[in-house]
Amino acid sequence: MTKLAFTAFRYLGRSEAIANDFVVPYYLDDRKLRISIARVKDRLYVFDDLCTCTREACPLSGGLLAATTIMCQCHGSRFDITTGAVINGPATKALNVYEVQEMEGSVRIRA
Repeated sequence: MTKLAFTAFRYLGRSEAIANDFVVPYYLDDRKLRISIARVKDRLYVFDDLCTCTREACPLSGGLLAATTIMCQCHGSRFDITTGAVINGPATKALNVYEVQEMEGSVRIRA
């Protein structure tokens, strides 16, 4: 695969599918990657959907979103969705965050 394939933006869907203060999970088949998209104050944020606190897959998209902080529903770890940083453990590893664009009613990410 070329470097361009990893740096190009990909279409995910219509932007109206993501309401303010909601988190929507997506699965990127070609990358075998679960991501979440959250809208906070009309701005989109994209981050890994699976919490880093255990070996068990625990989706953050099912957790509690409060402003730009998301809390893992399984073990209570909290993350800053703008940077991926761990705010409170037990997680110690940050989430990956991804560049996102909202253009002409569509959501595109670089992942």
